[in-house]
Amino acid sequence: MDSPAISSSNRKTFNRLGPFLIAIVIPFILQSISASSRYNWKLIVGIVIMVALATWVFKSTPTKDLTHRDQLRLTKTPFERSISLIAVFVAISIPFILSADIDPPFDFPWSTWMRLVNFIFAFALGAAAFNLLVGFTGQISLGHVAFLILGTIVGAQIGVVWELPFWVTLPASLAAGAVIGIIVGLPALRLRGLYLLLATLGVHFLSLMLWKDYILAKFGFVGARFPDPTIPSWLHWLPFIEPDEDGVFLIDSMFRWYWVILVICTATLLFMTNITRTRDGRAFEAVRERDISASLLGINVARSKLIAFAVSSAVVTMSGTILSYLVSARGEESFSLQIVIDYSIIIVVGGFASIQGAFFGSVFYWVFPELFQWGRQEIPGIKSIGFLSDYPEEIDLGVNGLLVLLILLFKPSGLSGIWQDMKAAIERKILSRSSS
Repeated sequence: MDSPAISSSNRKTFNRLGPFLIAIVIPFILQSISASSRYNWKLIVGIVIMVALATWVFKSTPTKDLTHRDQLRLTKTPFERSISLIAVFVAISIPFILSADIDPPFDFPWSTWMRLVNFIFAFALGAAAFNLLVGFTGQISLGHVAFLILGTIVGAQIGVVWELPFWVTLPASLAAGAVIGIIVGLPALRLRGLYLLLATLGVHFLSLMLWKDYILAKFGFVGARFPDPTIPSWLHWLPFIEPDEDGVFLIDSMFRWYWVILVICTATLLFMTNITRTRDGRAFEAVRERDISASLLGINVARSKLIAFAVSSAVVTMSGTILSYLVSARGEESFSLQIVIDYSIIIVVGGFASIQGAFFGSVFYWVFPELFQWGRQEIPGIKSIGFLSDYPEEIDLGVNGLLVLLILLFKPSGLSGIWQDMKAAIERKILSRSSS
């Protein structure tokens, strides 16, 4: 007698989850279908299916006045759910598109983009954690490289010296980063602003000294060589996993690395996004604006600062481990203060105090130099400009500095803010057309 209610509940669940499950499965199905060597038809079919699923999500999402609980959701409106579905579909399709045999015009470096995408996700992981500390909590720190070094040392000691699996190294790096982060965060309870910056700068140089001593003691001048991780046997049922004759499946290509980094990065970014929506996240912002006022409101400022340092340091340390395995080697000169500046550019250009902005900033940081290098070498009219070819690194730095200056002056919310404005404008236009 409850069948109508049950049927309605099942239908709502299917409308909520069904399109996303289909968006995950369809790219695998298209890739597994053997056909002619031309890849265009798969791309066209994929786009048609993606548009159909996005339309389904948009029409099946109820529109209503948002409650406080609704405001805390990652996707609140039909348009946001459609964008999320498209993002899922594109994320699953990217490795198949980039691994396709495509001959683009002007010798576009198609084969290098799989590696580029992996570094975008790996850097977005560390940048988001850095943004959680600096952007959300206002704790100015230059100790970012120290935790990248910590992640590399944990990976080298556990994965190379002790020869334990990569999947043991990752949680170990998280735990080590959280513990050391709390210790490093203790000065933040008494220091602020420039004083905290100088204290974390001291941590940076101390970590460099420890790193050089460690790498020379354990691996000599050749540096640490990280092995290719393996997929556990209980995951061999997953698509495209075909173990060799020894029953081992190595993550030894950028295509395989993509799936590992995608899962880790997505789960971690969603975790940090949810933190910013909780009571602790609101406490971070209160501490950033004025810690004395926050304490008068009943917020435990010391606890908030230590939580921010612990979470940020743990994620940065894990990203350091992932990057070390991804590049497969680390030497004495692998880390410098320039890396802190690079991450700072990522979070400023992407969007200060925005987890989403860390991804946008990482895309800019990796894609712009690659496009610039390709343009000055292959594009007619641009490659003939000798100035661009003679000073590529200086021009990269100059453009980065100019962009940071323009963003700070005219759009402090960065690329994330621009995306939010565009999304709001498109959503208003769609809603106005649907209402008319």
